[in-house]
Amino acid sequence: MNLSNFNRYPRQEDGSRAPRSLYERAAGDGAWLGVWFTVLFLLSVASMKMALLNIIVLTMALMVPFIAYRFLRRTYVASHGLMSFSAVWMQGILTFAAGSLILCAAAYIFMRWIYPDFILDTLRLGIEFYEHEPGGAGADLAAEFRAIIDNRLVPSPVSIAMVWLWLGLFSGSVLSMFLAAVVRIAKVPISNNIKIDNEQ
Repeated sequence: MNLSNFNRYPRQEDGSRAPRSLYERAAGDGAWLGVWFTVLFLLSVASMKMALLNIIVLTMALMVPFIAYRFLRRTYVASHGLMSFSAVWMQGILTFAAGSLILCAAAYIFMRWIYPDFILDTLRLGIEFYEHEPGGAGADLAAEFRAIIDNRLVPSPVSIAMVWLWLGLFSGSVLSMFLAAVVRIAKVPISNNIKIDNEQ
């Protein structure tokens, strides 16, 4: 059974909407995940001035696996528990891919036009932080950051955005592999199948 195409017919015989396809769900869930990532990024930027925001940033980051699990579990239940491990994993990969694309687009716009000195200011903040580490443990990192600025080797916004994109794809695929296994552990309640499908 190819569950990626189970929405070929948008309406069932009773007039209710058929379950959405794997790709449609990944796009929709990825959009929400992208918004979450973007807010997380903006709060991270703000935390450079307000250290207390790091608590919110850390909390939001730790919630990502639970949000992804909720997305995948919802699809698995909607398929009556018939989705294979590879299909659930694929949806997770596509969801993180969509979310990472939205984050990278937002981050690029921010670094390119809204806050052009973001990367440079981040390096300067890193220099200040590591230079004042007890025992001089961060002296080497501070020197490297200073050399990057002095030699005009500061990466461009597009380079940073691409690194985040690949990081999101890699970490998302690994996390989705684990979540795909966890999602399929709990059995799907038969009595809830029709109700869940109709709610979609």
